[in-house]
Amino acid sequence: MKLRKPKQESGIDISSLIDVLFILLIFLMLAVRFSEPTSSISLDLPKSKTESIGNETYAFKIQIRASGDLYKNDTKMDMDTFVKTLESNSDPNKSVSLEVDQHIEFGTFVTVTDILKQKNYQKIEIKTEKQ
Repeated sequence: MKLRKPKQESGIDISSLIDVLFILLIFLMLAVRFSEPTSSISLDLPKSKTESIGNETYAFKIQIRASGDLYKNDTKMDMDTFVKTLESNSDPNKSVSLEVDQHIEFGTFVTVTDILKQKNYQKIEIKTEKQ
C-alpha cells in the first residue's frame, strides 16, 4: 500500500488582512476629512432660494447698507467707532447676525468680517432675502 503525502497549500489566508485594510481606509478617510480647513462663516448670496432656518439668539446684529452706512443693533456708526465699541468675544458659542446689502463694495464686507474674526467671533450668520 502506497502512502500519499498530503498536498501543502501555498496560499496565504488574507481574510484578516482585508479587515485591517478596511479599518486603515476608514481611519485615513476620517483623518483627511477632519484635517481639511473648514470655514467658520457660512456665506450665502444676498438672494437665495431658501430662508434662514432656526431662531438662534445673537450677541448683536450688524447691518451694512448700500450707502456704506454701518449699523450695530440699529445704531449708526463709522468703522472706527465700530472697532472701538466691539468687545472681544470670550464665549465660542456666541453668534453674530450680519445683514449686508448686495450692492456694497466687497472690501467693506471683508473688513467687517475680518474685524469680527480678530475679536474672536467665529459664528457669523449672513442673512439673506428669499427670492
